[in-house]
Amino acid sequence: MALSGFELARIGIYTDDTETIDKDNIFTVEPKKKGSVVSATISNISPTITPIYGSDQEWKAGSKGHGAISVAFVANAIPQDIRRKILGMATFDGGIAGIGKKTESPYCVFEMISHDATDESVGAHLALVKGTFHLTTVAPKTNTNTTVYDQEQLTFSATDRDSDGFAYFEALENEPNYDSSKWEQLIYGMPLTTDGSASQPANNTDTTK
Repeated sequence: MALSGFELARIGIYTDDTETIDKDNIFTVEPKKKGSVVSATISNISPTITPIYGSDQEWKAGSKGHGAISVAFVANAIPQDIRRKILGMATFDGGIAGIGKKTESPYCVFEMISHDATDESVGAHLALVKGTFHLTTVAPKTNTNTTVYDQEQLTFSATDRDSDGFAYFEALENEPNYDSSKWEQLIYGMPLTTDGSASQPANNTDTTK
């Protein structure tokens, strides 16, 4: 899938010890919400090919499944309340937040919305359906004759969703049978309205079975 641009990111936080998402825990990182995304580099979608040998020859390619998928996520700004929630930061009186030895990031869904490079009017959706965010770098720099901004740099480490064993999905909005409600149902377990809020919840369904 060839892509053009990175319009916004949408993040849903799983309720503790479940694979369900409450409607109040789906957030959008975009200018309308005082956020701004820059890039999301998804690595290791394909597994490492490890040949299996037998009878003095390669018996199987050994390439089933996927690799250790991770995303290097860069944003100009993530709203502070969302950032603290997805990182599992502890909060204290006085507007203070911290990361310590007991900090544990919650499982999240991470959706990235871009455009098809061959037709930029067509939306492209990428989603990792279970994983955790981790703070990679905080690097303030001095201003010179122009203002210098420190971008948000996070890593998302993906895993398989227990309910169906899937980790990664993608879709183009010009596919003949594309349906935004079915996409959102598969990714979040519920259809969403256009502003990122949620309507009635429902269970994920694997239609491949």
